[in-house]
Amino acid sequence: MTKEGALLDCLAASYRLDLDGPEYVRHLVEAAVPLLDRGLGVIAYTYDAKDGERPVIDHFATSKRFDPSWLPPYYAAVEAAGYAGPPYPTGFETWRHMMCGQASAVAKMRPYLPFFAHIGRSRDTFAVNALDASGQGLWLGAPLPSTTKVSAARITLFTRFSAHLASGLRLRRSAQRSKPKASAVLSPTGALLDGNDGVVESREELRRATLAFDQARTKKMRADVELATRRWRPLVGSRWSLIDDFDTDGRRFVLAVENSPPTRPPRTDLSEREHQVMTQAHLGHTDKVIAYELGLATSTVRVLLHRAIRKLGATTRREALARFDALVKERQKDG
Repeated sequence: MTKEGALLDCLAASYRLDLDGPEYVRHLVEAAVPLLDRGLGVIAYTYDAKDGERPVIDHFATSKRFDPSWLPPYYAAVEAAGYAGPPYPTGFETWRHMMCGQASAVAKMRPYLPFFAHIGRSRDTFAVNALDASGQGLWLGAPLPSTTKVSAARITLFTRFSAHLASGLRLRRSAQRSKPKASAVLSPTGALLDGNDGVVESREELRRATLAFDQARTKKMRADVELATRRWRPLVGSRWSLIDDFDTDGRRFVLAVENSPPTRPPRTDLSEREHQVMTQAHLGHTDKVIAYELGLATSTVRVLLHRAIRKLGATTRREALARFDALVKERQKDG
């Protein structure tokens, strides 16, 4: 099994509902060590960016190899150079729309590279960032001893991981309010055992997704992580996430739980899914990534975006996003 096989463990860790905030971040850090650690450890934190001008770090954790004594001189250097330090995430404006990336590959992050020397004499950083329209996010990264370029294939895998992280965080927030209620109960083979009226027409889609969810964690699929993550998506039909459930006698089931992503303030002439794709596009995500996040075909995303662009009175994606952004800010201003 390749190191990338550990990515499937990280995906599974994203959906842990039984851990509180600090435990969850620590668990993700440890799960990510085989995948990310290049000798200098792994670091992670959750953050609140509802106020995009003043995001604040919440829970914070590091792996055993990461020496916390590196951080004070690093933050001091950052602040001396005129950048924001704790409790604000360093460089947030630069990486807020990135789902994953390498600092040295991002032009606006390059001024930060000299500061990384304080982090165990590292020269670069690779990180995964999960942020949705709620303004809640999680950053997970590792300092790197060199600026060796990360492959495009690895970027694809970690972009998918970021999508699952965002989905898992949403599900956790929902679980903190009340126990997630299943829209459907399925067998591990995808048979619909119980479900409300809203899932009947999606029976086949849920069956296929359940099989992919189950197969993705087999030994065979751990040897082909690209295929496993391509099949195991954060959402089914832009609506449900799949999680394991066990009966008192040990029997295992798969639950389809409502986990739709939050949308920006509503505009009545946009449909729910048009809102969803515009919201993800507003976060800086490409059509292909949006399709993966929402469990839709890329062609469907393009059609939905085209309709939304037209309804917004725009002729290009950029113009539509600018108008959408203006609507978001107007609603936020109104409270």
